[in-house]
Amino acid sequence: MTLYPLPVALFLIALNFSSEAWAVDWEKQAAEDAKQDRTSIAYDGESPNKLVCDTTLRQLPDGSWTLLMLAGDDFEPSPKNYIGLTRSTDQGKTWSALEPLHLGFAREGKTSGQCPTELMVSGKRSTVFFSTHSQTWGRDWKSWMAFSDDACRTWSDPQPVPGRLADFTFIRNHIVTTDGRILIPFQHYLGPPAGTPPPPPEEKPWHKSLAHYVSNPRNGVLMSNDGGKTWTEHGDIRITDNDRYHGWAENNIVELSDGHIAMMIRADRLGGVLYYAESEDGGRTWPEFAHKTDIPNPGSKATLYPLGGDRVAILHNPNPKHRSPLALWISFDGMKTWPYRRVLVPESSDGPKGHLNYPDGFVSGDRQWLHFAFDDNRHRAVYYGAKLPPLP
Repeated sequence: MTLYPLPVALFLIALNFSSEAWAVDWEKQAAEDAKQDRTSIAYDGESPNKLVCDTTLRQLPDGSWTLLMLAGDDFEPSPKNYIGLTRSTDQGKTWSALEPLHLGFAREGKTSGQCPTELMVSGKRSTVFFSTHSQTWGRDWKSWMAFSDDACRTWSDPQPVPGRLADFTFIRNHIVTTDGRILIPFQHYLGPPAGTPPPPPEEKPWHKSLAHYVSNPRNGVLMSNDGGKTWTEHGDIRITDNDRYHGWAENNIVELSDGHIAMMIRADRLGGVLYYAESEDGGRTWPEFAHKTDIPNPGSKATLYPLGGDRVAILHNPNPKHRSPLALWISFDGMKTWPYRRVLVPESSDGPKGHLNYPDGFVSGDRQWLHFAFDDNRHRAVYYGAKLPPLP
């Protein structure tokens, strides 16, 4: 029997785990996992208020689940959009009726349109990040945070997201690093260069206004070392050098085993793939530009889920031209390769032309399940419990 120094022994153990991961027949394992998946319909909208978008599923401190979504009207963005909330006390089998989430702003004037983008649950406190506008994104667009200490039943008065991110910004899925810091990614829009004339008045859904005002996206993270009391901003990542570029970045982040923070970014009309940026110092500094990956994406939100060490799951649409199917991929080497791949939902309930959008959820405490919700073609909120494979 050969005895190795501790560092060498640990390396060999890690190498053995890696070999075990690669030795698995992942196609067979995926087929077995699929047999245990479960799903339910949390909400199905009807015109003239059928909209479902930006679904966000979280487990609350009392063990119940809450699902936030962008609701109201039949399309987005719209001044009739509001934040809807439904709950489940039986792990997604049944859901309460959808109710508006009241956060202290009237659904009129400059805060007519209201949209949730992240629900952060830490201890007994839930923090919702949301944005408001008067007509469409770019028109009086502001971003806010509010707190609840009673499982999302009552809320504090909203306060602006810190610094420049109070304007023209979406906040996305947070992580807690191994050293206890909170990181939340942001997508912020600088807008057109000074002196650029605004577009002429137009009818809904105001696409010219969107392309004009919601341009020149920058990505980064907000960081807190004190549990969310104070924040510092880090990063100003671009995906193109075109200052007039319009696209929804919808970035997500994970921490890798070496402490690096990996960021995946949606990149509309930039090659049909996701983009990637990495911070080598725990999220404090970032490159100026993200780069292309080989992960197909049609211009849709993808969400990342840490599974421990360099194991990372991604929910996304692996199709460069269409938002279907909806798939689960898992990497065991820090997002370099994705040997575990399975389709969860082949196509929309409305047929092959329908879209499967905005998957967002959480990993169960025992790492056996990935619980999430998605919107089926903008009118149906669907809960999905995906069985995860055994993780070496």
